[in-house]
Amino acid sequence: MAMHTVTQVDVIGLLREEREGLLRLLSGLSAAEWALPTECPAWTIKGIALHLLGDDLSLLSRQRDEEVPGVVVEARGSDWSDLMAAFDHFNEAWVEAASFFSPSLIIELLRFTGDWTCRWYTSVDPDQLGEAIHWISPTDPQPYWLLGAREYLERWIHHLQIRRAVGQPGLTEERFVTPALAITFRGFPRGWAGVPAEEDTTVTFMLTDASPSWTLQRQNGEWTLHDGAPAQPDAVLAFDLDLAAHLFSRGLSQADIQRRVRIEGDTDLAQMFAGGLAAFFAQEA
Repeated sequence: MAMHTVTQVDVIGLLREEREGLLRLLSGLSAAEWALPTECPAWTIKGIALHLLGDDLSLLSRQRDEEVPGVVVEARGSDWSDLMAAFDHFNEAWVEAASFFSPSLIIELLRFTGDWTCRWYTSVDPDQLGEAIHWISPTDPQPYWLLGAREYLERWIHHLQIRRAVGQPGLTEERFVTPALAITFRGFPRGWAGVPAEEDTTVTFMLTDASPSWTLQRQNGEWTLHDGAPAQPDAVLAFDLDLAAHLFSRGLSQADIQRRVRIEGDTDLAQMFAGGLAAFFAQEA
């Protein structure tokens, strides 16, 4: 088997490159383009930019400065779905409250917070444990290299949504897509925890125009994630870089995902996972 334990994803350089690209894009938008709707139904381009700014300020406060967010205090003792609902409400309230910010000010602030967050993730011990990532494990603290990688994924998704809203290509090159997928797939063992399969069943997710692959393997009644692929996976879901970028940044409908993802091997098993991708990653209605 050409599979091995998943490895650390280094995104420090990409955090700078992605933010610089976003600032160039935002700086070239007209007033009318800032008001364009996006695939996030509640938010215009300006709304997404404000959300990204709020994310930066939040992570600096709670991670770098160790401030306990008020939303966590309010939701303490609730189950995880209630906590996520509280965070969603916080995000909506922040975007609405900050809507009076001018585009120029938003760009200036994103430049500062982008630099501050990158300096933070560069300075902190990458193996030090920080906070949980709910779609990986609701309660287990994750190392800071993964928290930084999670932040890159969030920014990559929203940056692509802005680019699609104004019809400007970008961020679909391998150096941007591969790390985003490597981070996304970290949540797959939890996401498909309830899908039964025989011991040692393997499901491989393959890029057709780049080298990386990732494989879920059923071991001791659980799915585990590996880098690479066995010689003969039980099922394969394949996509090229462009399709992967649109799929995992929530730029496709459920029907498009089901139609465009190529499946091989055990058809029933592959279709089950393709359906899961469609349910998890389709555009919001």
